[in-house]
This record gives sequence, structure tokens and C-alpha cells, in this order.
Amino acid sequence: MERIREAQECLQKEFEIYNNASSKKLPALDINCPDNLETMLEFVTRRESLKQTKKPTYPPAAKLKSAIADTLLLLDNFDMKKFKDKNTKDK
Repeated sequence: MERIREAQECLQKEFEIYNNASSKKLPALDINCPDNLETMLEFVTRRESLKQTKKPTYPPAAKLKSAIADTLLLLDNFDMKKFKDKNTKDK
């Protein structure tokens, strides 16, 4: 439960940073709704792909996308951090 709260706080922080730097604001974020998070991840990913074909007007989204993905995985009871730590110890 602690890990989910930590990931959600990180997501909120990254969302605010991205939204404050963006010329067009993102829709509201619901950190407890996987459907909302999936939609947000798709939206930001599409925005990034448009940035490659047009003049960039949006900030880098790598940290925001990573925070969304981490939160989604945790809501699905999978902790990527623990998984990576376990694999590092096994080597």
C-alpha cells in the first residue's frame, strides 16, 4: 500500500510539472482509475508522436509516462521496482 501511495504522489508531481510546462493543459487526472490512467498514457504518447512531426510545443513526457505506467502496474498488483530488484539479486 505504501508503494502505491508513493507512486501516486510521484505521478501527481510529474503531472503538475508537465501540465505547467505545456501550452495546452491535460484533462483531469484520476490516480485511482486505471481506465483514466490508460487514456492519459495514450493521450500523452500521441502528443509525443505529434511533437516529432510538428514544431515541438509540449514538454518531454518520459517521466510522466513512466509514472503513469508504474501506477497502473501497482494498481494491477505488480511492483516493477521489486521485480527489478529481485532480478538484480539473482544475477
